[in-house]
Amino acid sequence: MESDMAGGNRIWLGFIGGGILATALGFCALDLAPETSAPVFGVMLLLTGGMVSCLAGAVGMAGMLAWLPGMADEHADRPQ
Repeated sequence: MESDMAGGNRIWLGFIGGGILATALGFCALDLAPETSAPVFGVMLLLTGGMVSCLAGAVGMAGMLAWLPGMADEHADRPQ
């Protein structure tokens, strides 16, 4: 763990990466079928879910989600 450059933020980076991927897929689904109606609920779910996932990852990396069970213990064990 000493050579881990991301520290304990690897899960939050995963949230951000997954959110970017979901949002990109949502935008691609809008561009692929301009003449036909794309499944509106699926596109909306991809776009909003991806953006919420990015927001959760950014807030988690900022350290504001330490109230989640298990996260407070991880931050207490980490050397300052």
